[in-house]
Formats: sequence, C-alpha cells, structure tokens
Amino acid sequence: MDNSTLQKCIIAVAARHFANTGHSFDQTDDTLSPRFVNANLDALHFKKQTINALLLSLSNPDPSQKDSIMSTILLLIFLDLLESGIEGWKYHLHGAEGLVNLSRSLLEPGASGYINSNPGDTVQKTRRFVARQFSLVSTFGGALSGSKSSPGFGIDLDESRSQESIIRSFLGCPVFLLGAIRYFSNQRHVIETLNMHDDLSIHNHVRDTVTMLELTAKFDCLEWASKSVQSSISSAWEIQKLSLLSEAYRTAAVLYGKRVLRAFKASIETTAPDSEELVLRLLGVIDSLKCDPALFKCLLWPTFIIGLECQTHGEQQVVIGFLKMLWDLTFCLNVMNASKILRDHWKRKHFDGNLTSERSDLNVIEQGWLLI
Repeated sequence: MDNSTLQKCIIAVAARHFANTGHSFDQTDDTLSPRFVNANLDALHFKKQTINALLLSLSNPDPSQKDSIMSTILLLIFLDLLESGIEGWKYHLHGAEGLVNLSRSLLEPGASGYINSNPGDTVQKTRRFVARQFSLVSTFGGALSGSKSSPGFGIDLDESRSQESIIRSFLGCPVFLLGAIRYFSNQRHVIETLNMHDDLSIHNHVRDTVTMLELTAKFDCLEWASKSVQSSISSAWEIQKLSLLSEAYRTAAVLYGKRVLRAFKASIETTAPDSEELVLRLLGVIDSLKCDPALFKCLLWPTFIIGLECQTHGEQQVVIGFLKMLWDLTFCLNVMNASKILRDHWKRKHFDGNLTSERSDLNVIEQGWLLI
C-alpha cells in the first residue's frame, strides 16, 4: 500500500462532505443538483478504490506500511460518520486491532519476521495520535450500542494523563473521563450477563460503579483546561471555554453512569447530583458553547446523552436545536440519525410512560451507531 491509497481516501471524505451539504437537516432525500450528485458518485468511486487497495494490503500486510494503513482506516471511520455513523466503523476498528496485534508480534525479538524498528519522534507522535482516536471510537461506539467496548489499543491512561494537551485530547473529553465512560460501558455489559438474584455480586458492582460515578462527578474541569493549554498567552476566556467543554463530557458521563446504576435495580446512595439538576446544567453548558463553532462541533455525544434524559417537550426541542446546529457545522449524517433515534425514543417514552424498565432503557440503540 502506498500513499496514493490514503490520498484516495482523503478525496472520498472531501467528496462525501461536499455531497452532504446538498441535504437539509430535516430531509435527507432532497432533490440534489447535478454537482451534488456528481460529488456523491465521486465519493463512492474513491471509497471503493480505497477499500480494494486496503483489502489487498491487509491480505499480505507489510509492517513498514502500517502507519499509512492505520491512517487510512481512521479516515474510513470518519467517512462512515459522514455517510451514517452505523456499523462500518466496527469492522474498520477490528481490522485496525488485528493490524496492531500483528505489528506488535513482529516487533518482538525472536519472532519470525522480526523487525528492528526505531521510528523518529514525529512518527511516534503520529502513531500515538491515531491510536488515541481509535480508543475514542471504541469507547463512544460501545457506550450505547450492542457492541462491547473494545480494548484501548494499548493506550496507557496514566501515561497519557501526564502528557495530555488539548490538541491530543479526545474531542475535548479528558482522558480520565474517557476511561470513566469505558468503565460504565463495561458495567453495562456486565448487567447483561449478571445473575440479578446474586445479591453479593450485585452489591459489589453497584459499590464499584458508585465509586467511579463520584470520582467522575468530582473531576476538576478547570484544572484540566488550565494544564491542557500549552500556550502561555491563552486568555482566561479560552481556558474557561475548554473547561466548559470538558464539563459537558463530565456531566454527560455522570448521567450515563447513573443510567447504568439504575439498571442494577438496587438501593443506591451517591453524592453525585440528581439527574434533573444535571440535565439543566448540561443544557446550559452546551448552550454557552454555541458561540465557539470549533468547540461546539465536539458535542454530539453529550448532546445525545442529555437527549435520552430530557423529560419535557421544551427540553427536547432545545436538544433538536443543538443537533441542527451540529449538522450545519459538520454535515455528518450521523447527526441526523442521532436526531431520529432520539425522536423515536421520546415517542416510546411518551406512549409507554414508566412501563419501560431501566434495564431495557440502556439498549436504546439496536445497532452499532457511532455518535461522535
């Protein structure tokens, strides 16, 4: 595989993004002008060429081409977001995992085909960046879909925390909060297999989840923002906006954790704020970030999480307004699909009332959507 494959993938992403601009937020089957139709065809053409070249490379992988292959796979996941955000990203992610495992085995002394690799600083930083993005995809992708959260691609959270900067963070989600979301997701999957009559096991899982929930609620967003900004000339307002961005993820993570806790159907005492207070706070935080499009674009997952919790029609309409703004900024079809999922969820809640159990309420997404 050479760099031309990566270039084809970049063209496919650009063509798909342009083609999406021909759609409106409320209607994806608009009659498109010829230039948008042509862009759609170009996107499909270059995507097909990219996948064919990638399949050829993966059938006989060359470790020296790993970085180019991994970058192409990451771009294909972004292309999935532009196309819908469903299912395809999981296959790309599994392929990337296999490539990482193969690469590690070849780098072990004594292994057949051993390669003595000593990459430069730029290559190492690029590899860490790509690995971090795969960790983000596996975490948020497994948060509410039927897929169990994947391993973190060898990311050392303690090491990453000490080196974290805003340009290396996950959509503005601090690495600690990303780990908390991964933990809650794993607990969610425990519920699917746990014998709910095993009181001792339930107690242990509830206790550990409450501990993580309280640690998450106490996370210092302002301190994180201050340490993440490397420039000494950054204004207090810039730091405050980054703090608000991380607060959006912190609040959404707490809401998600509380949702998981409720599914255990146990008597729960926690110092974390109640859900109604968190909903109002998160709505305010997201609204305050509308003034900064670059940061607002990072907020699909927190917006979706709060949408699941909104009880009133007014709150739900505010969330739809946020999603429309996200569409206008990103033109990613997964934003529209997030809106459709939430509308269907609200309709079910309206007709079912309190009959829907918290356990089934965790599985609001029946397919593998990636909502980032």
